[in-house]
Amino acid sequence: MEASNKPELHLKHRKHIRQRLHTAYKGAMSHKGVRYLISGGTATGVDVVSFFIILNYILHQNNITIGHMEVGAHIVALCISFSLGLITNFLITKYFVFSESTIRGREQFLRYVMVAAITFVGNYFMMKLLVDVFQLWPTMARLIAVGTIAVLSYRLHKVFTFKVKLPK
Repeated sequence: MEASNKPELHLKHRKHIRQRLHTAYKGAMSHKGVRYLISGGTATGVDVVSFFIILNYILHQNNITIGHMEVGAHIVALCISFSLGLITNFLITKYFVFSESTIRGREQFLRYVMVAAITFVGNYFMMKLLVDVFQLWPTMARLIAVGTIAVLSYRLHKVFTFKVKLPK
């Protein structure tokens, strides 16, 4: 008799665990901060992976000469990867994190680009410092820069880019 109850108990236990995981998932997804982390994590993945590919397989870590100026390969890769991450992050953030915003999409994008310009400058100077001064591996420096700037970015997007205008 005991042997026949074990599979039934096992199934009940698995169902209970599934229900608890589903409840935890729904609870987590109801928080903007969690959704922002997912959005930012996805965009960061696009950014860092494209940075690595551009730096190592397209530029082969060779600096680029533009006119009389030489630009580091890590800075060229940063410009391209940041742009790809920006587009990815805007779309996910607009539709997944701050979908209740009452600001028109075009205005949101312009505001998003303004915030992105601020975060780009922060990323640029951090990359210059970490790679050129502290001699960190460029991809590691990129990860550190992204993580540091993410908190500032979230606050700016919440109160400026995707804010909800209250009816008058």
